[in-house]
This record gives sequence, C-alpha cells and structure tokens, in this order.
Amino acid sequence: MAKFFYTPKPRQFDYRPRYYDPEQEARERRRAELLGEKVSASDEEYVPGQLLRNRRLQRMIDDDRRRSMARRKTRSSMVLIVMIVLLIAAVMWVVG
Repeated sequence: MAKFFYTPKPRQFDYRPRYYDPEQEARERRRAELLGEKVSASDEEYVPGQLLRNRRLQRMIDDDRRRSMARRKTRSSMVLIVMIVLLIAAVMWVVG
C-alpha cells in the first residue's frame, strides 16, 4: 500500500570528466582559429532550445510544401474531371 502513491524521481546524468584543462582547450581553439581550421559544432556556443526550433521550423516548411503539392494535385484532378464531363456532354450532343 505504501508504493501506491510513490512516484520515482527522474534519473539524472552526472558525468564528471577525469581531467579538464581549460587553458589547453583555449590554446587549441586559438591555434585552430589562427590556422583557419574549421571549428567543430561542439565548440560553438550552446543556445538552449535551438535544435528544437530548427526542427520545428523544418517541420513547418515540410508541411507547407505538402499542402501546396496537395492543392496542386486537387486542382489538376478537378480540371481532368471537368474535361471528361465536357467531353461526354459534347459526344452526347453530337450523337443525340
């Protein structure tokens, strides 16, 4: 009965690097800048939520593209149906 209302706490990731030298990292970054080497994505400043915003923006673009393709498909099928109906009406008018 005691476990009925129990809600476990979320697990946390607690990573501590064994050795970290900020001076050496700054030297390596400065050397890469001077040599004109491309700075890796991990060296860029972290902006919270940036990945989610990019994904959301890409999803919105994809949705717009799908909608426009669906509209185009609907229009072309409507034109085809109207053409068939007009052809049938013309054939019936000529024959009748």
